[in-house]
Amino acid sequence: MKTNNNLMKALLFLLLVNYSSSAHPTGCSYDGTLTSTGLYTCVLGSYTAPLAYSSFSSPLPQRLKITSITGTFTSQLSGFSSFSTGSFDANYPASLELECSSSNSLTLSSVSFTDMGYLQEVKFSFCNIVSLTSGMLSPFGTLNSLRFEGGSIASYSSDFLTGLIVEPVTSTPEPKGELVIKDCTITPTSIPAGTFNTLTTAKSIRVENAGVTAIDSSLYNLAVAVDDVSLADNSITTLDSAIFSSLNGLSDINLDGIPYDCSCTSLAFLQSVSQNSIRSAGPICNSPAAYQNKKATKYYTDSCATSVSCADIAIGSTCMTVYELVGSVLSFVTLVIAAIALVIICHTRRQLMTATSNLEKNRNSGWSKAKDVMGTNRSVKPPMKGSQAVHGWA
Repeated sequence: MKTNNNLMKALLFLLLVNYSSSAHPTGCSYDGTLTSTGLYTCVLGSYTAPLAYSSFSSPLPQRLKITSITGTFTSQLSGFSSFSTGSFDANYPASLELECSSSNSLTLSSVSFTDMGYLQEVKFSFCNIVSLTSGMLSPFGTLNSLRFEGGSIASYSSDFLTGLIVEPVTSTPEPKGELVIKDCTITPTSIPAGTFNTLTTAKSIRVENAGVTAIDSSLYNLAVAVDDVSLADNSITTLDSAIFSSLNGLSDINLDGIPYDCSCTSLAFLQSVSQNSIRSAGPICNSPAAYQNKKATKYYTDSCATSVSCADIAIGSTCMTVYELVGSVLSFVTLVIAAIALVIICHTRRQLMTATSNLEKNRNSGWSKAKDVMGTNRSVKPPMKGSQAVHGWA
């Protein structure tokens, strides 16, 4: 019991030392309970604006969250260009999260994020953003992750990502290269051409439950490095047959939760999905009535005159790459060889057991005969040697 008390006191002392060693402005708090590079949380309106980089120390504000945001967010950050990437704790990305007050609007400008180019990940939570215009996010430079979760974007231009690079940042613990818009209603609901043109090195683009009703057929044409696309839980009813044709590295598509109007024309993209062995979820048919709430692939298989072709090797209804086919053949051959080897082993073992049994029987039989002969001819003397035959017995 005494040992436990001493341990608790030691832990409490370390926590107090860790907390007290950090320096931060009034209106900000620091949580370093689980790590030496903890999280600074600052409440907008509780600190004196602008929030100055020089007012943080031990540790530096590598992980920063600003809450209760509302109104116009300009001139809120100062001096952060002094943050050197050499000061980063490699266990965490340099991150900024802006958490807005519910039901309030957030107005951004081209100078909202000046000097914040050191950041690697940025997240907007529950923010009702008035507008995103060209170059507004460019001060971030290169981001490993850009997320909009909750809230809404009342207006955005097709070039609002101009000047921003989204790609996997290898110096972060988890290189992602992702743009995520989730549970955040966007306007216009039809995503226009060119919106993702700057995402040439992004790996993942996920627009989920954003109220999207349509997307331009060329939306992904320049996002050639993307391997993961999600349009889940939107109100899209049809997609162009070539919508994903430029994504040669695409491996996952999520169209789950989409009330899709199934027809051979609207599902023509499934041919490309099958040809390239892309994993897919959804869509589910909303119409025609006979296929409502059924998988779109079921409708396509049953109703469309053109069967889904296979660019590799078709085995029945399954499309396999050459590598998959070779692997399957080798597995089958290995199984056959193993079965033959097992039969040979069993047969050889049986022969050895039979031979051993026969040898034992022959040995026992020979010994029995020898004993019989010896018993029958006890009085018979052994044949005489040559000299004994001539001279007689001594």
